Amino acid sequence: MTIKKISVFCGAHIGKSPAYKEAAIELGKLMAEKDLEVIFGGGNVGLMKTVSNAAMEAGGRVTGIALHSLDQFELTNPNITETIVTHSLFERKDKFLSISDAFIVMPGGVGSMDELLEVMVGNHLGEINKPVGVLNINGYYDSFFEWLRKSVEEEFVSQENLDRVLISSDVSELLEMILTAQMPSLETWMDRLNVEPIKS
Repeated sequence: MTIKKISVFCGAHIGKSPAYKEAAIELGKLMAEKDLEVIFGGGNVGLMKTVSNAAMEAGGRVTGIALHSLDQFELTNPNITETIVTHSLFERKDKFLSISDAFIVMPGGVGSMDELLEVMVGNHLGEINKPVGVLNINGYYDSFFEWLRKSVEEEFVSQENLDRVLISSDVSELLEMILTAQMPSLETWMDRLNVEPIKS
């Protein structure tokens, strides 16, 4: 599978540490240099604005998938290549999953976490079969991965599925991991769940 469009999930806030903004600028520029289209939430605020502007300024292509309610308040970045307006969170997430070839999650709030989990569940249940990576700046997601490891220990999440999530604190390294990821066969999703059918 050739990767051309990558969704970048990130915060509508800039965050406390300058490292978050620096990483967003680096990611936007690097994706443009590699001719990778940025798909993002459409916002003209926070890290969303930063990564989309950086990609546009570097000559890249950027598509925003915006909610109608936010677009009405003029919170959509007017400088990007294309804006797709959706009328519900469900429609918006479906669009992300369908048009993206891969996903990168930067630090963000509950929306970014929701989008990460949506992708993970989609991969777990065979709805999609696409690489997902987490840019773990400043150890932002350490506690989340501690919980996931606990879930594996307690046998609620399989190690095979946890291993599908790519993790790095380095922008260039994570992007390369995404581009070179070897995804398992879509037909093996049930095997990776490691669940036993209940016998009546």
